[in-house]
Amino acid sequence: MSSLLAILFGICFGFILQRAGALEYKNILKTLRLIDLRIAKFMFLSVGISTVGVYSLRTMGLISLDMIKLNLVGTLLGGLIFGIGFAITGYCPGTCIGAWAEGKKDAIFVVLGGILGVLAFTIIQNDVFAVLARFDTGEKMLGDFFSINTLVLGALYSMAIGFIVYITDHIELKVKEKEPQKVQQTLPQ
Repeated sequence: MSSLLAILFGICFGFILQRAGALEYKNILKTLRLIDLRIAKFMFLSVGISTVGVYSLRTMGLISLDMIKLNLVGTLLGGLIFGIGFAITGYCPGTCIGAWAEGKKDAIFVVLGGILGVLAFTIIQNDVFAVLARFDTGEKMLGDFFSINTLVLGALYSMAIGFIVYITDHIELKVKEKEPQKVQQTLPQ
């Protein structure tokens, strides 16, 4: 049953990504160049809403979270690899699968590159983990750094994300309002 639920949630997630425009390279490129932040706002809101849901379910004891060790060096290294791949291809793991399902031919190369990357990492993972193990700081969550209820922390985190999205939207609207004025000023009279 859990595999069926995973497939159903994956299809729903792919549909939402498609409707948000996150499977289009040009939209991702505009986001990365800070021209159109629609996808970034969508992702921020998704994280904010999910945070409230996960922390609520955890507080009620309906789920338990499997913890992994916090490793800032490993996280920075992984983020750097992910960011470079994302900037070059315009896809992340979820969006490349969705774009491939939509029939975008460039996405298959990203999927194949991801598979090759996983295979290469499988070969070297013991050596990588041996080096990175020195930087492990233990199993930690955001709530471990603050002495407040995790549900309250999740709500505050979500409100902060909502505020960031609101401010970003407000700034974008102000910029768009000024653009027609600049065009009119540059036209010869």
